Amino acid sequence: MTTTAFDSDNRVAITAVTGFLGSGKTRYINQLLQQPGMANTVVIVNEIGQLGIDQANWSFVQPSTILLEGGCLCCQMQGSMSATLQRLFTDALARTIPRFNRIIVETSGLADASALRFTLHSDFFLKERFYYNGCICIVDVVNADKQSAYIEWSRQLVQADLVLLSGTDCAAGDQALGVAQHVSTLTDAPAMSIPQFFANENTLDVLSKLQISPRPGTGFSHFMTGPLAGAIVTNRRGLAQEQDLAPNRAHQPPKPQSSLRPVQTHSAIKIVTLAFTQPLRRSVFNQALEVMLAGLGTTLIRAKALLRFVDDPGLYLFNIVHAQRYPAQRLRAAQEQDPTAMVLFLDGATQLARLPQAEDFYRL
Repeated sequence: MTTTAFDSDNRVAITAVTGFLGSGKTRYINQLLQQPGMANTVVIVNEIGQLGIDQANWSFVQPSTILLEGGCLCCQMQGSMSATLQRLFTDALARTIPRFNRIIVETSGLADASALRFTLHSDFFLKERFYYNGCICIVDVVNADKQSAYIEWSRQLVQADLVLLSGTDCAAGDQALGVAQHVSTLTDAPAMSIPQFFANENTLDVLSKLQISPRPGTGFSHFMTGPLAGAIVTNRRGLAQEQDLAPNRAHQPPKPQSSLRPVQTHSAIKIVTLAFTQPLRRSVFNQALEVMLAGLGTTLIRAKALLRFVDDPGLYLFNIVHAQRYPAQRLRAAQEQDPTAMVLFLDGATQLARLPQAEDFYRL
């Protein structure tokens, strides 16, 4: 039996958005918030580290943003999530913050939705006031072949109720189709490209039709999703039709069971944080960045940075996914309290003679 995620009661819907490092979660949520009916939405960002890069990135588009920092949501952050949701409810009740009718949780690139699901089912206070509205997993089709080697990539898909493919406009040949077929071996959730998702006339209605199928399990229910109805199914077929080949699901291996209890192990990924105490010289930074990228090679999975430059009042966001460096984005005028730092996610299985240092970006 399936249940529609949007119930007729007055509880607040909580939707998780997951996806591996650099998959495009923030960009997708930003676009989603621009859609009709999404105004009264709170975004909770789970960021690894203490620097608040993701929060600064969000603050210029979405003021109702709360940062869960210092850890991964699927590990030690369940207590923080529970406290955050309780505070949101009581503050809205006391009218110290505007009332909201939905919450989006953007997990870190190493987390899945199991901890959020566990929290909402095990905390009585939360269970009466919030409900789990499913999980949307973003998959980068360009880098899926590399990223699928990490267990987090698969775990995120197993928890998904809807899979959205990013980077389809940059994919080569039948790359998107190949990724869609791979995804279909891990989850029964419908899949489509992000442009197809936003082609729906009412994206809020799409979210309301997320289906969560309970599976029998011990203690708490296990979940695996089934197909959506209407426009979603049409869009899923549309992706296959664009490639002139529909995925053959007749002889798929058994789907993995999705456990509600959080998994607390990760791949060997090393996280390096470089904190910058002074503005950088742009020319020196660019040269040092090229040297760093060349030195790290395939060891670098993801990098993001929030930076200020000499003689420039702006605050800039930099994103790098594997070897692909994206154009810097000027967020707004910099403020004194803004963190300036770079966070590197490195393949811990590769031994490096020397890790990058913040000082490298101040000298040639």
